[in-house]
Amino acid sequence: MLVEDNSEHVFIALTVIRQILGDTSEVIVAETADEALELLSQFTEHDRPDLLLVDLRLPRNGGFSVLSAARSYETLAHTPMFVITSSMYDRDIAQSYELGASAVLCKPLSRARLKEELARIGLSGGMLPL
Repeated sequence: MLVEDNSEHVFIALTVIRQILGDTSEVIVAETADEALELLSQFTEHDRPDLLLVDLRLPRNGGFSVLSAARSYETLAHTPMFVITSSMYDRDIAQSYELGASAVLCKPLSRARLKEELARIGLSGGMLPL
């Protein structure tokens, strides 16, 4: 699942994801924190994303609320979460990890960096529902 409010960044992220995981990878896109929070509440153990990619700088501190909410659901408790952000403030990065982020990636999303992080957590290939 990709949570991103900027259409250009969505395009870049989807392009990078499909280059790594293949064109048939299913990616759910939420454009707002509210939309993401609604989707998070609907996932089940058998119908959930394998990875969350969350823009930290969503309006109204939305990225942090998505991270926090995701960890509050049992079905998503162990789902890897990657933060994608243009912010490199130490406090934002630290708070992302405190809320359960598996990695913090800089925008624009880099194919090499995403591939490296996917390999690190064991999601390096094949078709994954995001």
